[in-house]
Amino acid sequence: MTRFEQSWVADVLNAFTHDAEPALSPRPGEVDYASAFVRMRRGSTALAGLGLRAALWMVALAPLWFMGRLVTFSRLARRERTDLLIKLLVHRSFVVRELTMLLKLTAAMALLGSVSVRARSGYDSVTLPALVETRTRVQLPILPHTTAESANTHSDPCEVQRVAS
Repeated sequence: MTRFEQSWVADVLNAFTHDAEPALSPRPGEVDYASAFVRMRRGSTALAGLGLRAALWMVALAPLWFMGRLVTFSRLARRERTDLLIKLLVHRSFVVRELTMLLKLTAAMALLGSVSVRARSGYDSVTLPALVETRTRVQLPILPHTTAESANTHSDPCEVQRVAS
């Protein structure tokens, strides 16, 4: 991987997170996006590795072909980067959407690879499932078809009925 590709990796993968939730946003230098990208490329098939690299080039040059601006992704402001990724994730072209999603998956793996980010997010904490009472079941109200016969009845169709199991 070339030097400019390495800087693209950090800029692109970091743009998948945003500063809306400061407690969960990674701090500068906390997540090693480059090594996660390299691990994903090396651990995948040759075709998937090529797809990852193509995805990186596609997003890095997206301001040129998508926005019509003579800059690379790295030259955009932080908010513009995130907005561009959002637009690429819903692009009409399947290839663009999927290549961008591949990079998003790589960013998620990099974030989960950071012990401090996982600790702040509570990802590793296990909560006990809520105890569910199994004896009483509640039948949800279902409105009957309105016919002349059912319209004359005085029962409330929205009344919750208890059913023994």
